[in-house]
Amino acid sequence: MNEQTILLIFLVAALAVTLGLYFLKAKKQMQYKGDERWKLIQLNANNAANISNAVLIVLLVVLPLFIDSQTTFTLQRVITFALIYIGIRNLIELVATIYFDKKL
Repeated sequence: MNEQTILLIFLVAALAVTLGLYFLKAKKQMQYKGDERWKLIQLNANNAANISNAVLIVLLVVLPLFIDSQTTFTLQRVITFALIYIGIRNLIELVATIYFDKKL
């Protein structure tokens, strides 16, 4: 498989995870009717997902040290990586939401 196929697979997976997260949140919002337990679950899941933001910042600081200074990125490639990152963050939030829903 070439690089474009792999990126397409990651983009489709990111889309599926994002849609799954939004459907799960809508279902649980209706189920719990916005009570304190649901707000606590969302807060904990959001805090877990925000850890990925710190990891991204560290990567953006450290990664240029290992990349050749002559390397260029196209805007399309940067947007693709940003969408994949959003999918990964949503995956973390989805897993955390399911975990805290069963735990609390």
